Amino acid sequence: MPVIGVLVGSTRPVRVGRQLADQIAELARLRSEAEIVVIDLAEVALPWLDEPKMPARGDYEHAHTRAWARTVAGLDAVIVVSPQYNGGYPAPLKNAIDSLYAEWRRKPVLLVTYGYHGGTSAAAQLETVFGVVKADLLQPRIAITATDADRDAAGHLANPCDLVERHRAELEVGFAAIHAALG
Repeated sequence: MPVIGVLVGSTRPVRVGRQLADQIAELARLRSEAEIVVIDLAEVALPWLDEPKMPARGDYEHAHTRAWARTVAGLDAVIVVSPQYNGGYPAPLKNAIDSLYAEWRRKPVLLVTYGYHGGTSAAAQLETVFGVVKADLLQPRIAITATDADRDAAGHLANPCDLVERHRAELEVGFAAIHAALG
């Protein structure tokens, strides 16, 4: 059975990425025979790139990098759920990508970005970075607009299910692209 990871790209204490990732994972489970796993970078707690050798060599010295490499290598595809912060994507997500190389190569990646304007600038930057590590970027790029009207007083999504439901058709096209890529 294929394994599809839903990667939470934000590690902020108050964030909506985990809420969105959980809802996207639930929707994917309804549409897929694959095992769907949510991978939260806040839980992975990967240190800032600290390997003495270039990741492209794959000769990882530190246990945390080897564990992260096993996690990514064990996925058949990845749905990256990333916010847009100040026109870009979060540094912990960049660190998670840059800590590895071969594990991303030819890996089907579906980008789901979110923010006040849908995260399209973050998506463009992620396209470049995933292109360099030779991931297989899938279409469509899904941009979820999440505004203050979607949040409660604590900054969390008031109704993440409804927000994801608004993008259900796009997500289902994305899930179909993943399954086509997996053959």
